[in-house]
Amino acid sequence: MSDATARRIRVAIVGGTGYGGMELLRLLAGHPQVQVTAITSRTETGAVGDVHPHLRGVCDLNFTSARALDLARENDVVCFATPHGVAAREAPVLLDEVPGLRVIDLSGDFRLADGAAYREHYGREHEHPERLADAVYGAPECGGRDAVREARLVANPGCHALAVLLALWPLARAELVAGRVSVASVTGSSGSGAQPGRGSHHPERFGDYRAYKPLRHQHVPEIERALAGRVRVDFVPHSGPWSRGIHATAFVPLAAGREGEVQAAFAAAYAKEPFVRLVPGTPSLRAVTGSNFADIGVEIGEELAVITVVIDNLVKGMAGTAVQNLNLACGLPETCGLSAAGLGL
Repeated sequence: MSDATARRIRVAIVGGTGYGGMELLRLLAGHPQVQVTAITSRTETGAVGDVHPHLRGVCDLNFTSARALDLARENDVVCFATPHGVAAREAPVLLDEVPGLRVIDLSGDFRLADGAAYREHYGREHEHPERLADAVYGAPECGGRDAVREARLVANPGCHALAVLLALWPLARAELVAGRVSVASVTGSSGSGAQPGRGSHHPERFGDYRAYKPLRHQHVPEIERALAGRVRVDFVPHSGPWSRGIHATAFVPLAAGREGEVQAAFAAAYAKEPFVRLVPGTPSLRAVTGSNFADIGVEIGEELAVITVVIDNLVKGMAGTAVQNLNLACGLPETCGLSAAGLGL
């Protein structure tokens, strides 16, 4: 796409009725260099604004049932915002059939290293395990930026995973981690997707607080792989009684005498990152809701660092990072279409 900056990038979204597709469309509708040409649904056929009322007057598309391959032939980028398994089946076909196409997958289908790991953590066979090695993990702030620029297939990080990576990346890079890391991460009800279940339906979560999948969440191998095996993580996710947002707390053991290096490690890693803000004290979730920002607080104890990270799970934890990756892959400024501040309330 050598002429990418001379015209608008044509993007199709596969899977538009879930929260990921909805949020991706909201962000791309305001992107000055992107034209969303199509958004698919298996269940809806009418106007997008009838299903997502906040997009009335913003997006005039109707949902389509067109095949992903047909859309790929007419677009520069195809984004999969689909349940696990769909991109695993369809993305390799698109890449083989349409030279120059870029694919960004918001599901977990290409985040892990091999078919055995995928089977273990996602409970299904990967339909194209031989293509897992083709995917680039798209966490720009955590060492992935240059690879994303060249990639045809980008695996977007999981929401919990990205929050934890942002907490651990500077310390792992500086070799300051001196043992297993413990992480508690709390997500709102939108993190469980648009189809309500007993554990995810908001009325079941409101006024309640509980852990789920302790020590066996599918994001653990993703986190450890992204950190090149340098850090082992004990991870306990929790259901929070709010709609959107993640608050993650990492307890990181440090070697004796190295406590004074922690703040410098974070400054070196994130000083030039447009979407990472190092804040005094502990960060507020409301400060990032609706935005692509990640706020990070750092506290130092004796041989211990406590890192708190807040992100919007649907933006920075999903669609916002997908737009970052799209910008990088298409030769656009990384911040394009993503500068809005958080809601604050």
